[in-house]
Amino acid sequence: MTRKTFIRKLSGLFRKSGRVQRVCLEVRPDGIAWAETAAQPSTGFAECSPAKRTRALQELATRRGWAGAATTLVLPLDQYQVFQMERPDGIDDAELGDALKWKLKDLLDFSPSDAVSDVFPFPEDASRGRGDLVNVVAARKSLVRELVNLVQGCGLELEQIDIAELALSNLVSVLDRNNRGAALVHLREHYGQMVVCRDDTLYLSRRLDVTAEDLRDAARQETAVQSLALEMQRSLDYYESQLGQVPPAVINLVARDTSLPLASMVSSYVAAGVDMLDWSEVGLDKPLDSRCLPAWSASLTSGQREAA
Repeated sequence: MTRKTFIRKLSGLFRKSGRVQRVCLEVRPDGIAWAETAAQPSTGFAECSPAKRTRALQELATRRGWAGAATTLVLPLDQYQVFQMERPDGIDDAELGDALKWKLKDLLDFSPSDAVSDVFPFPEDASRGRGDLVNVVAARKSLVRELVNLVQGCGLELEQIDIAELALSNLVSVLDRNNRGAALVHLREHYGQMVVCRDDTLYLSRRLDVTAEDLRDAARQETAVQSLALEMQRSLDYYESQLGQVPPAVINLVARDTSLPLASMVSSYVAAGVDMLDWSEVGLDKPLDSRCLPAWSASLTSGQREAA
């Protein structure tokens, strides 16, 4: 079983065939983030409301020549849920998702009949006596179908569906030069996401409940910084005590608002070092629009990760 099992299964429900070039999309409430891999890889963000995303994607597809492009659709963290479950004995990898699906009914915050799910591996050395575990991903089938219809309706060919933490793990694996573990915090407008990987394996993904508005507001800034730092430190503590791993020495931070010295503001509260991501480390000569980070990270293939 590989971490892409979920992607293959979910995509298989909706896929057609054919490919020309490769495009990665993250459809957000405020617009569409995109990354394309070609001779000259590029990224961008088309601001639009949900009601206008079809027109926005059609215009993008026309302008960028995406007709028939092999497309990866990245689900943001708030569009799916991940649970750790004990792997039942005697079940093949191909049947594991279906075997565990019935257990989701007590965990989901929506109807199990509207769920599509699959699994990706949980690191063996992180189970700490909890048996053989797997990560079970569940998303609303109605939501996924709506996004797939959007992609296909605009003339793109769906190749695979990714989730934000697995997409970001492509980038974190690049940062883990010595296979000793690396961490990334990606701050969005309404929440953040922390991802920790080691040796090309995703160990931890956690939502950080902090908003960019609170970080910008002078009256709430100090409280927001302390809250963000506390959640980052708790994540590192969990990584060490519950998963049995040595925490990374440095946390790489990516935020859209670069006017704040956020790394230095947070670092005094966190045991690890905190640095803004050095984009030259990942082969870029200028900072990426942080809104495009999951889409761009999804576009990093194994070969590109090794070359970066």
